[in-house]
Amino acid sequence: MKGCILYFSATGNTEYVARAIKDEFANNNIPCDMYEVSKNSGFEDKYDFYVFGAPIYAEMFPPFYTEWVKKHITKGNGRKCIVFSTQANTIACGPSTFAKELNKIGFEVVIEDNVLMPNNYYLVMFRKFTEQQVNDTLKKSKDLARTLVDRFIKHENQLINAKAREIWAKPVFKLFLLWSRKWAKKSLVADMGKCTRCGLCQKQCPVNNIKVNKDSITFFENCVSCQRCVHKCPANAFLYKDKVIDQYKLPKEVF
Repeated sequence: MKGCILYFSATGNTEYVARAIKDEFANNNIPCDMYEVSKNSGFEDKYDFYVFGAPIYAEMFPPFYTEWVKKHITKGNGRKCIVFSTQANTIACGPSTFAKELNKIGFEVVIEDNVLMPNNYYLVMFRKFTEQQVNDTLKKSKDLARTLVDRFIKHENQLINAKAREIWAKPVFKLFLLWSRKWAKKSLVADMGKCTRCGLCQKQCPVNNIKVNKDSITFFENCVSCQRCVHKCPANAFLYKDKVIDQYKLPKEVF
């Protein structure tokens, strides 16, 4: 038996949980591959089970993630899977909403969960976690990964009841998508004196919303506000509302 963890991670949070899940399966002698969907190359649907994971954007998974999965895996064929989300809140209906779509194409979703992670969205809302809060949260998320894998192996179901939450979450999500399309264009500017023209932001943008020019960086109107560009820039060359950004970085020792 071999599984695959299909995930998207903008700043490292979801990758951290994906690695923790992979390690727990390995501890039980079950191999798992990891595949980050924005790489968009070389994927084959050849696995016995799947783990699906993505960050929460206004209660839901980002559309480019769910669309990628449905494009590359058209039939579940009864395979069991885990669906998890990462967010700075304790609950969101993204996993249960996406689980319904997976069940429709023949998957059997047996585990759904929300994994609390350090807030990486502090440019827009909520506070940045303290170092102690980060360390405590990472420990709890790793413990939760162990629990999820243990329940999956023991064939124990764990599903989220989010029917009531979905009633208001879906319209909120639609408004978020409208707002986010112009987020980078309205909020970001590049300090071209610091920019090295490495092109990393353009290459790693999951929705092709960035173009690096000789003397400027162009943002289009397809942004999802994942903020990968600002936090992954090796020169920290982006300004948010004309201010230098305090980049989100997980402790180096966690990877």
